[in-house]
Amino acid sequence: MPATNMRATLMRHWQIMQVLPRHPASVTSKSIHERIADAGYHVTRRTIERDLQGLVEAGFPVVSETSQEPYLWSWDARTPTFTLPAPSVSDALLLAMVKDYVGPMLPPQMLDALRPYLDRAVQVLDSAKSHNTLAGWRDKVHAVLPTQALIAPDVDPEVHRMVSDALMQETQLEITYDSMTGKKGQTMTVHPHAMIHRGQMTYVIGTCWDYTDMRHLALHRIKKATNTMIPMVKQADFNLPAYLAQGHGDFGDGTMRDLDIRVSSGLGEYLAECKLTADQVLTKIDEPEGWFKLQASLPDTPQLRWWLLSQGDEAKDA
Repeated sequence: MPATNMRATLMRHWQIMQVLPRHPASVTSKSIHERIADAGYHVTRRTIERDLQGLVEAGFPVVSETSQEPYLWSWDARTPTFTLPAPSVSDALLLAMVKDYVGPMLPPQMLDALRPYLDRAVQVLDSAKSHNTLAGWRDKVHAVLPTQALIAPDVDPEVHRMVSDALMQETQLEITYDSMTGKKGQTMTVHPHAMIHRGQMTYVIGTCWDYTDMRHLALHRIKKATNTMIPMVKQADFNLPAYLAQGHGDFGDGTMRDLDIRVSSGLGEYLAECKLTADQVLTKIDEPEGWFKLQASLPDTPQLRWWLLSQGDEAKDA
């Protein structure tokens, strides 16, 4: 084999080894093929499968689960992690803050792959605090929600992993679901289109069975989940940013509301700084003295109605 081809094969093998998660997490050869292609290695999926089999035959602790198709691949759970070079303090800070704030938004599979890097980053920051002021930045900033703090419900890690797998692979889920107000232990077929984190709650957005309306399923109420590997039925007109902009993330139905109210001096000043909408109109009025008239068009949602009620006597009809 020419030296250039040998080097390309070696680099591709190295990339594959970095993609493989640790058991019990696993990935399909299709997923590996897509991630290798993203890294610039354009070979067939059959080549990737031969590479994986070659790693097994060469004695690498790679596990292949052949009891179902497509086959699933992973590192043996007892495999030691690769030795990682120490990141710079600035890179370590970025990784540590990804762990703190972006971690909940990432699929568990990715977090598993990143965990050695994230843990190494925290170690670098801890050891550098005595001589590098940047290393202490993470201790000086924090995001705080402007609501009463609540403790997030427990989510079954295996359920989270299965749901994330199906969402990434665009396949159907079979779940057992406990409705908050209805039936417990209901078996459902779900076509997952998105996942959102709303405060301390995580919701799967998708259609069920042959219906086309979107439902929000609380992740912690899913008691069991199986990725069927059957392609999901996509709703062609679904677009997550547009869906959320219509207020569905706050349990609205897409209906808009033309708000026309009076707000107190304090609330008016606050809304001048933190607007309800980009095009809201806030105008001073004579009565009551110091108050404002607020006009804005925005999705009519339970969240909006809750916010209005929470203002008490600070907000009144115009």
